Amino acid sequence: MKDDKFLFLIFIGGRAPKANIELHDVRWEVGSKIEDTFDSLRNNWFGSPNGLHIDSYKKIEWVDGYKINLRRIKKDSNKKINFNNNVKNKKKLWFVNLGGYEKDSMQERHEFGLVVAKNSQDAKKIAKSKWLLGYRKTHQDNLSLVEKISDVDDCEVIKNLDHWEIDLKLEDELNDQDNSPDWVGYMKLD
Repeated sequence: MKDDKFLFLIFIGGRAPKANIELHDVRWEVGSKIEDTFDSLRNNWFGSPNGLHIDSYKKIEWVDGYKINLRRIKKDSNKKINFNNNVKNKKKLWFVNLGGYEKDSMQERHEFGLVVAKNSQDAKKIAKSKWLLGYRKTHQDNLSLVEKISDVDDCEVIKNLDHWEIDLKLEDELNDQDNSPDWVGYMKLD
């Protein structure tokens, strides 16, 4: 039986010292099933391990008409392989986190997801055309190129995690997933 690996977009929450409210982060991880991501989620959480949980997740198979394939890089290979940016102007997978405001709310509203674009400017335009429509002062809070699966550090290129890389394959312009999660709730990780 083939052991398929998938890209998961995961919204996690928990507590951190000196924080007055629950904090959240978005992670992208590789696994055959969501449970395969738990150790990495625990190890990379910046806050207290007590109370760490998943609020929602989505298995990513299609984005903007592109099939999301994962390729394993040989661990002993010294040659740098990068399937996602070998060709100039080639489209890439981007994570975009948008923020916006409502006049009747003190908090900033966020919506995030993945888009396929040639550059950060195109990624922002695509995201703004899809998410937080009607919010005031919509802005891009985080933008990350998803080349190799790894930690996010604001607008930095995503780096290697367990030697996986993303390969985008345009198969049918009509294939896409909406931004709805596959699961929503409170799944404890501590």
